[in-house]
Amino acid sequence: MILHTLLFSLVFSFYTTVSPEVYVGKWEISSGSVISIYQKDNLFFGKVLKRSNFPLFNKNGLDNKNPNPELRTRTIVGSLIMNNMSYIDGILTGGTIYNADSGKSYPVKLSIYNDNTDLCHIKIEHSLFARKFKAKRIQ
Repeated sequence: MILHTLLFSLVFSFYTTVSPEVYVGKWEISSGSVISIYQKDNLFFGKVLKRSNFPLFNKNGLDNKNPNPELRTRTIVGSLIMNNMSYIDGILTGGTIYNADSGKSYPVKLSIYNDNTDLCHIKIEHSLFARKFKAKRIQ
């Protein structure tokens, strides 16, 4: 019985939630893009620090497809792409992520688990499907 309880506790601890501060930092996506996530008051935001190593669109580095014509000449690096995310039950949710390739924003959720706090799971919810990818913490 003690062994059973110990194993259950060990397995469960890997999937318990992390504190909000764990989300703050620099994260690299497999494409090579780097995003800095920071907290302001009770909300979380993300800013582009580095673009993809092989961008498919916006090769000039500008936000060409932004729905606001005044922002189409801004650089993608330095732009705010994750907005107004709240920490609820261990995940960041309720905010949006901006896709400079399409000029559209989508609902987004981020989750980190105790078994590896250097890996962030990102889920972008499109109208018909969800896109999932991972980001690793960098220094």
